[in-house]
Amino acid sequence: MRVFDRPRAWSMPGDLEASELEAFRPLDAAQADVHGTVSGAGSSEESKEHIYHRAMIASIRSEMNKLSQLLSIPYVVFLTDKAGTILELVYSSPDTRTEMEQAELRPGVSLCRERAGMNAVSLAMEMKCIGVVRGAEHSDQAFRNWNCVCAPLQDHNTVYGYVDISFNRVEPIEFAIPFVQQIAENVMGKWMEKNPEMQQYRLEATLQEYKLTAREQEVARLWLLEKSALHIGSDLGISEGTVRNMLKSIYSKMRVNDRFQFVKRLTP
Repeated sequence: MRVFDRPRAWSMPGDLEASELEAFRPLDAAQADVHGTVSGAGSSEESKEHIYHRAMIASIRSEMNKLSQLLSIPYVVFLTDKAGTILELVYSSPDTRTEMEQAELRPGVSLCRERAGMNAVSLAMEMKCIGVVRGAEHSDQAFRNWNCVCAPLQDHNTVYGYVDISFNRVEPIEFAIPFVQQIAENVMGKWMEKNPEMQQYRLEATLQEYKLTAREQEVARLWLLEKSALHIGSDLGISEGTVRNMLKSIYSKMRVNDRFQFVKRLTP
């Protein structure tokens, strides 16, 4: 590990050796396709994580764009992955952006306790619930003028990341606790559910879960789009009878009896 030119509580990607750097390398969207295959990754779990990261980034941008008019105080929102590494920052103004840039807080920086000491993200990671850290309670000077509240981003008891809202320590902190909880719920609920890549990923995962063949998956996707058996046969170059036989197999594997049950099984 290199020696810092000046004291700093967190690590930057440039501070790390090559073997450690991979954990902080930002994901290039071009590296992955909507089917969850990441070039060179070779791991479906890694692919899933990257898909969630991109969806969370898009979701926090949408959520804060909607909420920005409700907040009259300066703030910055941190979005991190489950390891506490910053994925995205949303600023209330150019001034807050400048302050964060001067503090070298940007995507790729780790806020976990081992790297950054006490902060709302590291506390939420340890407590597995909302973390609240006030100005002087932070380990690093860069946060001493900020009150910070962080909530986990989780789905079915699985944590995929954390969202933190930070604002000047002179502002009351009580409002931020339900506020950040609502942000977390909206990100993982409303926005993630609407995210096209997440919808595609979940559909593919469900089809594979039911062990449908590649051709059955093609038929299932078109059937979900409310296309007729005749139309599906024309699209895939097979007979209408073959499509109907495949639908019988699909229904059997998915344990459904009709199109309504089929659609319900494949939609959130």
